[in-house]
Amino acid sequence: MNFRKGELNAEVAAVIRRRRCKAVAIQTEHITVATRDTLRRKLSGVKVVAAPPIIADMRECKSAGELISMKRAISVAESAYRAMLKSIRIGQTELELAARLEYEMKRRGSTEPAFGSIVAIDANAALPHAVPGKRRVSRGCTVLIDWGATVEGYRSDLTRTVFVGSIPAQLKAVYGLTLSAQKKAIKAIRPGVRMCDVDAVARSHIAEGGFGDRFTHGLGHGLGLDVHESPSLSWRSDQPLRTGMVVTVEPGIYLPGVGGVRIEDDVLVTASGCQIMSRLSKSIQTAVIEARR
Repeated sequence: MNFRKGELNAEVAAVIRRRRCKAVAIQTEHITVATRDTLRRKLSGVKVVAAPPIIADMRECKSAGELISMKRAISVAESAYRAMLKSIRIGQTELELAARLEYEMKRRGSTEPAFGSIVAIDANAALPHAVPGKRRVSRGCTVLIDWGATVEGYRSDLTRTVFVGSIPAQLKAVYGLTLSAQKKAIKAIRPGVRMCDVDAVARSHIAEGGFGDRFTHGLGHGLGLDVHESPSLSWRSDQPLRTGMVVTVEPGIYLPGVGGVRIEDDVLVTASGCQIMSRLSKSIQTAVIEARR
């Protein structure tokens, strides 16, 4: 095995020159503008162009081996979540809960969090991409948890919303509506169905429940080596689902200043429909947890 001795871009350029390449394609979603410009300067006479989405397209449908790794990543994330819930105490901050969750995932074999874990309490849970901070667990609070593990390079991505002691009246109906929207969307998943049509199932159900303007993001996304990869399960895409795709299904309803509910599972498209790969309970009964002082 050879190790480079110099700066990466210089050595990449040297290899390209030795091979007398006339054109080089780069994956623009993984390379910075600065890196692209540096390569262009070092490769005078060589065309540096954006690669077509060949790699992303090839990665959309998972092999049997990839699915094994993804199932392991899901299992690690679920086990860590259960352990974290048992450790919750009144007064703990969002940051403390996120740290405990990531610790429990690493204990079980996750090399790193699949992404920056989200733990959002009360009004912070109304932000779909909330950043954990100093809000504290209290009786009657809402806690939205979005997390994932990485095993053998493959990611999981799950979300659960729990309530400490009791569910605030304003969010009880919201939880039921979010859960039923997710179930309806999952039921609609099968090969040949367009992404936008699955999104529409959940979106129209939430709109009928009176919260259409509070579901502010796409229904889901592809999952694999990256936590967000092709395809896009949203209103923006008319791409059909194919056997072997793994997508998240994560409707959410967000009430500014109050809180939010999001429920997310990882779903495999099968020849006859789909399979929910994640197994954590999401019933409204199990959404109520206890926390000691």
